[in-house]
Amino acid sequence: MTPEIGQHDNARYAVPDVPALLDACDSVELKAVMAEAEGRRTAESLGFDLGKALTSQVYYLDTPGLALEAAGLIVRIRRTGDAGADATVRIRPADPAALDPELRRRKGFHVELDMVCDGFVCSASLKTRLAGATVQEAAAGRTPPGALFTPRQRRLFQNYAPHGVPLDGLSLFGPVLVRRLSGTARGWPHPLAVQLWEFPGEPLLELSTKIDAADAAASVARWPSFLDLHRVIPRLFRHTKAQTALRVSAPRPAYG
Repeated sequence: MTPEIGQHDNARYAVPDVPALLDACDSVELKAVMAEAEGRRTAESLGFDLGKALTSQVYYLDTPGLALEAAGLIVRIRRTGDAGADATVRIRPADPAALDPELRRRKGFHVELDMVCDGFVCSASLKTRLAGATVQEAAAGRTPPGALFTPRQRRLFQNYAPHGVPLDGLSLFGPVLVRRLSGTARGWPHPLAVQLWEFPGEPLLELSTKIDAADAAASVARWPSFLDLHRVIPRLFRHTKAQTALRVSAPRPAYG
C-alpha cells in the first residue's frame, strides 16, 4: 500500500490559528511533505546534497492488527550508522493536561506541536539513547523489546497501550531506510531538516523545522511565505510516516 497524495496549492495555503495549548508545549515543528522526485528537486534548490545524508534504519513495534496505532501509541527504534541509536515511545495525539506530571519533568520527555499543511496535532514522547548493536540484536529477534526501553518508557507504554498488549509480545515492522540532512536556507532563520523516507513504491521527502514555543506564532505565519519563496508545494498524504511504515512492512515476531 502506498500513501495517497494530492496536490496542495501553496498560493492559497491557509495559515491555521496556533492552538491555545501551545503554552503547554516545548516546541513546534513545521513540516512540508513531498513525493520523492519533487522533494529531491526541492532539496537541491535549498542547497541540501542528499548524497551526504546520514542513513538511519527505522523500525516500529505494534501488533499485527495495529492496536497501538489505533490507541494513538507509537513505539519506534532507530539506528543511525556509527552515530548511535535510540528508542522512543510517543503519544499522538496527546493532551498536555492529561500527561503524568512526574514524567513531564523528566529529561528526554518532550511535548511538541506539529503543523502539517493547515492543521496541528500535539504529541508527547520519551526518548532514550541506545547502542547501535542493541538495535541490531533486537532486529534479529535476539533481544526482547522491553529490554530496549527504560522503566519510565515502559510505564508510559503501559499507561496508553490497550489492555492485554505487552511490550514483549509486539511485532516488528521495518526497517525503513531514512536519509537525513540538517542545515539552513535563504529566507528562514531557523535550522532545517530534510528527510527522505524510502518507502517501497512511494518514497517521500519531508522538509521540517523545529522552533521554540515562544517563537511559534511568528514562525507559523512566515512558513508559507518561505515555502513560496523556494517554490515548495506540500502534498496531502493520507497517512503519517509511522502509519505508512506500518502498512508497507510485513510484521514479524519481535522476539523468539
